[in-house]
Amino acid sequence: MASNKHVIIIGGGVIGCSIAYHLAGAGVKVTLVERGKLGGGASHVAAGMIAPLSEGFTEGEPLKLALESHALLNEILPQLQSESGIDVEHLCSGILHLATTSDDEKNLEARLKWQEPLNMGVKWLNAQETRSMEPALAENIKGSLFSPQEGHLNSRRLVRAFAQGAARRGATLLQDTEVKSLLYQQQRISGVRLASGDLEADWVVIASGAWTGQYSEWLGIDIPVHPVKGQIVAVRILPSPISTIVWHRISYLLPKADGSIVIGTTNEDVGFNDRTTIKGISEILSNAIDLVPAVAGAELYRVWGGLRPSSPDDIPILGPIDGLDGVLMAVGHYRSGILLSAATGKRITDYIVRGEESSLLPFGLSRFA
Repeated sequence: MASNKHVIIIGGGVIGCSIAYHLAGAGVKVTLVERGKLGGGASHVAAGMIAPLSEGFTEGEPLKLALESHALLNEILPQLQSESGIDVEHLCSGILHLATTSDDEKNLEARLKWQEPLNMGVKWLNAQETRSMEPALAENIKGSLFSPQEGHLNSRRLVRAFAQGAARRGATLLQDTEVKSLLYQQQRISGVRLASGDLEADWVVIASGAWTGQYSEWLGIDIPVHPVKGQIVAVRILPSPISTIVWHRISYLLPKADGSIVIGTTNEDVGFNDRTTIKGISEILSNAIDLVPAVAGAELYRVWGGLRPSSPDDIPILGPIDGLDGVLMAVGHYRSGILLSAATGKRITDYIVRGEESSLLPFGLSRFA
């Protein structure tokens, strides 16, 4: 159904592109403005895990959002890939959360208790069962928590698919275009100012990732989103010693469709510094070799770093701003932007098109007041 609304989205990462795709599919006129290239920020460097039970959401509305987005991605990916012509390389490989100490076992047993009722097939595997699944694992593995319905995709391809799908649905995508300021009409945001001129809209959606802080001054409020660096390594070894995602604390090894293994990660509060370091990469590789010794013989393929957009509670900030009309937030997705992209796009669209606010209320900016 066509709409007479015009929505401007600031930010062309996976969140902004998903919102554009969902809005355009609802018949809304959409203009997405990205200061660089689409997907050039956190989305460009993300490992691409689709893992609602593994990303730290343990209860309440955040877990509900993660599970909803997991289900929605599984539902829409066939259509999205058909519309865009882009294969996002989605694999439901499962995840093995490894225990190497007694404390690990206790933590994973506690996780099993709240995950079992979710009916996603999560189960405990002893040491023998774990190595039966992945024979290349280290000898000190005491067991694992196996989550069979979680997986991964190619994050760069997902951004391109959302963008191409949005464009085919009628959205306008502006790359290399910087927003100079926001336009105001009394207490309402009415559009954006670009170098080419003013662009008016009914809604402006801010989906600018780790760079959201610059809008605090323009909006006259504190938007508590800051960058957290994560470093990642890709290696090649044939045949691949693992077929399942292997995860231990913050370390993971993720076998990709192209034959590489993506290995991460670090959590570094170092501002807008995304450079890779010897210390960070050596720690990542050391942890990986401890879990899968065969990695020591792999070819070093690529190293990179990215800036995750983190909020104080590592939960997204979604929805309107109290006392200021015409603007919506869709920021602070931290390390789960790929996972949460589909549900974020749908919930923002439901609010703009149908006024459905209840699903956004738990994620409002006012929780940090």
